[in-house]
Amino acid sequence: MTRRRRGFTLIELLVVIAIIGILAAMVFPVFARARESARKAVCLSNMKNIALAVQMYLADNNDSFPPSEHRQDVIDYFATAPGGGDDCRIGEDNERVPWKANLANPYLRWPVVLDEYIKNRDVWRCPSAKVDQSAAFIYGEQDWLNYLSVNQGNWGDASGIGPCEGLQHFPRGWGGGITDSVLQQSMAWIDSRHGAGGGSVKTFVQNIGVGAENFYDRKLVEFQDVAHVPVCADSGMSGSFLSIGNMAYPDTCCAECAGIAPFAWVWGGAAAGISPCPDGTYCPECYEMHAVNTWWNANGFDDDAMKASTRHLGGTNIGWADGHATWVAAQRLCSMADDEEIEGVGTVCAHLGTSVEGYRAACGEPPAGAHFMFSQAIDWYGNDTIK
Repeated sequence: MTRRRRGFTLIELLVVIAIIGILAAMVFPVFARARESARKAVCLSNMKNIALAVQMYLADNNDSFPPSEHRQDVIDYFATAPGGGDDCRIGEDNERVPWKANLANPYLRWPVVLDEYIKNRDVWRCPSAKVDQSAAFIYGEQDWLNYLSVNQGNWGDASGIGPCEGLQHFPRGWGGGITDSVLQQSMAWIDSRHGAGGGSVKTFVQNIGVGAENFYDRKLVEFQDVAHVPVCADSGMSGSFLSIGNMAYPDTCCAECAGIAPFAWVWGGAAAGISPCPDGTYCPECYEMHAVNTWWNANGFDDDAMKASTRHLGGTNIGWADGHATWVAAQRLCSMADDEEIEGVGTVCAHLGTSVEGYRAACGEPPAGAHFMFSQAIDWYGNDTIK
């Protein structure tokens, strides 16, 4: 008697494949979330180490944050071209504000200042970062100002890649695989554009930002509650200053004034008519208001789109001046700014940019359906600007 051999029918195979597909669709997001949770924990640990280092620095320096540039010869150099010229002049009435001189001094960089407390430069990296700031300008000598002056023909004028571009300036030894030389700085600059991982030459990478520009020369006694003063946070677009938008959406450049995607950041956007005033015309006062009509609105301003623009499962890691570190949901962080629960840090790019209160003050009622990150207008230091 011949035994009949049977296999799976086509329908049975399709059912099995469908079940496997459904199970995979259910399991893979769980794995991805578990992996990101592990990365978030690593980043949070790094954040706490940096916050503790800041706390130790404060204890050793009479509760004063690292200083700004006070050498007059440095300030004078960056008030001239090719040191910087007018590009390095900001502020009301065009008064001289030596912020480029501060950034150009490699020994004022917080990673350099805090190096003796941390002793591990990998702490400055977040494994979930999508954008890096790499050491982009390496000084070969300790007398860095003279070094710049001698080599200024190698880096060009204020309009080119050079000290006045606000690059990541670091002393010799922070150049990784590139030569610690002003002649090689363009390689580091290119490397910093390669995204997370530091590219091919492996210069020093920093995608955990600090409040250097927020806290120059300030004392801890100026703040009411140090547990609400952020000193470091996830920040891919800037390593030297903190803002609410850059902390909430760290891999987006100037989230407060450009929507939630890097391609939305176009300085000429308002002038090109992206953000008309309520009557349909462009007005200069609305220059930074184009945030309300760009990527967020175009994508429905939905929760999934906003969450995808964060670094850690809808939120960000922050280190505070009292030495502790926490994860904070992005929307909660914006609410904390509105409620003035955060000290020392506000918004950038004309603080009216993404507050409904600020929009009303500058341009009247916003267009129908417009959405904003903040309710009230707040300045660089987190203070109300409209009373």
